[in-house]
Amino acid sequence: MRIIFATHNQNKLMEIRQILSDTAEEIVSKGELGISFEPAETGRSFGENAELKAVGIREYMRLHGLLREGDIILADDSGLCVDWLRGAPGIYSARYLGEATGYDVKNRHIIEKLRHAEGEERAAHFTCNICAAFADGRVFHTEGIFPGRIAEEPRGENGFGYDPILYLPELGKTSAELSPEEKNQLSHRGKALREMRRVLQSVMENDEKLRARIGQPEKRKGRRILVVSDSHRSHDGLLRLIREQQPIDVLIHLGDLEEDEGIFRRAAGEHCACYFVEGNNDFFSSLPREIELNLGRKRAFLTHGHSYRVGLDVTRLAEEARARNCQIAMFGHTHKPFLKEVDGVLCLNPGSVSFPRQANRTPSYMLIEETADGELRYHPGYLS
Repeated sequence: MRIIFATHNQNKLMEIRQILSDTAEEIVSKGELGISFEPAETGRSFGENAELKAVGIREYMRLHGLLREGDIILADDSGLCVDWLRGAPGIYSARYLGEATGYDVKNRHIIEKLRHAEGEERAAHFTCNICAAFADGRVFHTEGIFPGRIAEEPRGENGFGYDPILYLPELGKTSAELSPEEKNQLSHRGKALREMRRVLQSVMENDEKLRARIGQPEKRKGRRILVVSDSHRSHDGLLRLIREQQPIDVLIHLGDLEEDEGIFRRAAGEHCACYFVEGNNDFFSSLPREIELNLGRKRAFLTHGHSYRVGLDVTRLAEEARARNCQIAMFGHTHKPFLKEVDGVLCLNPGSVSFPRQANRTPSYMLIEETADGELRYHPGYLS
């Protein structure tokens, strides 16, 4: 496996190589591959910009014959968010006051803007979102935050950018006064990278389980895929369902788990590939917000759905799935079972396994049987 990081910054690349060294056989920058292409950052959030960069580089590599099977393209977007300035400069951190403006000028400008702010009013944080775009189309995100306050004067010679003005009260230092080792442990990028390391390792473990299943067709034909959602920390019913539905080859949870997913991985068994996405109530979670994966002859888009307003209708969700070349869109959030083709996309919601909202108020799930020739058969189910 090869990781390509979409950066020209050697300091970032060094940090990535330190943290992800045991995850990939090779870690290179896009510059080392001779790629100068810069995708436009037109997103409305750090996550959207990181994904635009990662996916943009992936498609550039595909178009120019540079993409290998198993490649993972990483890209990050980060910036300073100041509470007093209502989150500015945020995603425009690099372009704040103009890209050609030096950070000494930007830092002085922010300090001047906060001249009347005191104590907690000076709260600020760095945010870093990292996106991993797999060669096969899957996309994962992690995010890290580095909280502090805006200093009254710039201090420190280490770091770069806004580091001299993010003051850390508990340490009595600015970010620019930290040693490289201290900063790696505390920084937004270090946190996001360590979470990405965990995500990549989990994905690779799942992929290995799937390969093992595919490589043993004589033992069992096809696969059993259990799809659930919205368990909201009430996990007794879900654990019982997993036991009753064994053997399971794939477990998919579509968000609002509010629990450590490890207990469900263990319950599903070591040969079961598990996929969990982040819901709107999965606070402080490092789960991916969206996943794309192959199920039989189809490609599925997995998301909790709140970002696509599925509580109103699934039109936006279907459009997004179609744009990703996915024929299936799986979502949760509404706590109501749903299975309907919309604009050529099969939209599937298993309902809630713990807190159902449909008329009969019975906890529900979806069992998908994948035949040996790749056909999918859908079986809505209810917990008694």
